[in-house]
Amino acid sequence: MSEEKKIEFEQYKIFIDSAEKNSDKRITQNNIYLTINLAFVSYICTQNFDIKQTIIMIIIGILICIIWFCTINNYSKRNKVKFEIINESEYGKLYKEEWKRISILTALTTYEKISSLIFIILYIALFVIKLI
Repeated sequence: MSEEKKIEFEQYKIFIDSAEKNSDKRITQNNIYLTINLAFVSYICTQNFDIKQTIIMIIIGILICIIWFCTINNYSKRNKVKFEIINESEYGKLYKEEWKRISILTALTTYEKISSLIFIILYIALFVIKLI
């Protein structure tokens, strides 16, 4: 293997590592938002707020979910760009084939976004329950 090819291959490996780190950060962010939401919902359920306080808490919870949704979207776009670049490289044939074959599956991003939307629905349900 020529020196130039070795350098390209090392750059490819570094780029793959970068893509993996991005995915790891995404998982960590999801865990953080999930934990925050679970704690927040638990807090709302155990407290006896008046209507103004309840509205404020519900709005904060929904804003946390919107930020979570946007974070998922951002990481998804970053990963897509990284893997497009990997697939375009001469070493990316295996990744390109993998993406082609798994494209029939529902993207994990969809499930992550649904999780944030479920919490929004939960916050709305809590608001209605607190009103009754």
